[in-house]
Amino acid sequence: MIAYIEWNVLEKSFNTVTLLTNGWVGYEIHIHEWTYSQLPGSWICSLYVYDHITENARSLFGFLEAEEKQVFKELLKISWVGWKVALQILSLGIQNLLQAITQQDNKSIESVKWIGKKMAEKILLELKDKDFWITLSAEPSSRVSLPQGLSESIQSTLVGMWYTPQDVARCLSQLPPDMTDAADILPYVIQELS
Repeated sequence: MIAYIEWNVLEKSFNTVTLLTNGWVGYEIHIHEWTYSQLPGSWICSLYVYDHITENARSLFGFLEAEEKQVFKELLKISWVGWKVALQILSLGIQNLLQAITQQDNKSIESVKWIGKKMAEKILLELKDKDFWITLSAEPSSRVSLPQGLSESIQSTLVGMWYTPQDVARCLSQLPPDMTDAADILPYVIQELS
């Protein structure tokens, strides 16, 4: 069973990424849109993987954080929530989702495609007592949102310096609010990762 994967990105789309191994085998992994937006433009990609095996198929689902994988597995336990709906829910962003669960915010969950009022209530009820081992940020809105091109450029540079894509993505998601220039971001991230 595959639990974690780190290989070259062969191709990516909003819903999947194909990783090419050293043995020239490509693994197609389902992802959600937020994960897609955080993937590096090239180089190596690291993902936590949920290996879903049924009697009819085997599917791989990739996540940038172990906590996302855990939440995905809990979502699949809820009746009428399949993998497509679970990925749509996670595309809210893990922090936003967990805030919605903590605050029992139906509207955020209802905003997800294929989810109505009753399903949103059921999801919140099922998840409210789960311990996802995540410390919610006190001020999630203060996080920096870098333009996609700048973020990919910084990620590529740092991965080229042998930092793992996962560590780089985590550090970039926790930048101070006033940091928006690559000349400031690169030294900051290198210092944080050293």
